[in-house]
Amino acid sequence: MSEGSRKQSTAAAAADRVRAVLEAAEQSAADLRAEAAQEIDAQLERAEVVAGRLAERANQIERSLQAIADSVRDELSALRGDLEELRAVGEGVTEARTAAAEAAAAEPEPAEPEPEPAEAEQEPNPTELAPAASPAAGPPAGDGHEGARVIALNMALNGSPREETARYLDENFELENPEALLDEVYARVGS
Repeated sequence: MSEGSRKQSTAAAAADRVRAVLEAAEQSAADLRAEAAQEIDAQLERAEVVAGRLAERANQIERSLQAIADSVRDELSALRGDLEELRAVGEGVTEARTAAAEAAAAEPEPAEPEPEPAEAEQEPNPTELAPAASPAAGPPAGDGHEGARVIALNMALNGSPREETARYLDENFELENPEALLDEVYARVGS
C-alpha cells in the first residue's frame, strides 16, 4: 500500500471515530435533555400539588376566620342587647325608687308614742332613726309584672335571698306566676 493510501485510510478511520464520538455526544446530550425535561416536569407536578394543598389550607383558614368573625359579631350583638336591657332595667329601678319615695312622702307618718323617762335618757340607735332598707316603701306606681320584675331584679342585685324577694313580691304584688319571674331574675343575676 502506498503512503498516500495509508494516510487516507488513517484519515478515514479517524473521521469515523470522530463521527462516532460526535454521535455518542449528541445522543448523550439528547438523553440529558430528555432527563432534564422529565425532572422539570416532575418538579412542576410536585409544585402544582403543593400549591393546591396550600390553596386549600388558605381556604380553610379563611373559612375558620370568617366563622370566628361571625361568632364575635353575634356575641357583640347579644352583649349590646343585654346592655340595652340592663340600661332599661336601671331606668326602671330609678323610676320605681322615685315612685316609692313619692308614695312614702305622701303617706302620713305615724305618731310616735311619748317615750317613758327611762327611754328618754337612752341614746337613740341610729338604725332606729333611719327607715328600714327595702327595695321600695310599697308597690310602685303602675303595679304589674314589669314593676315586680324591676323590684325583684333590684333586690337580687343588692344580694337579697330569693325567699325574701318572694315574700316581698307576694305581699305587694298579685302575680300569676311569681316563681317564673324569680327564676328569670335570679338566673340573670347569677350569670
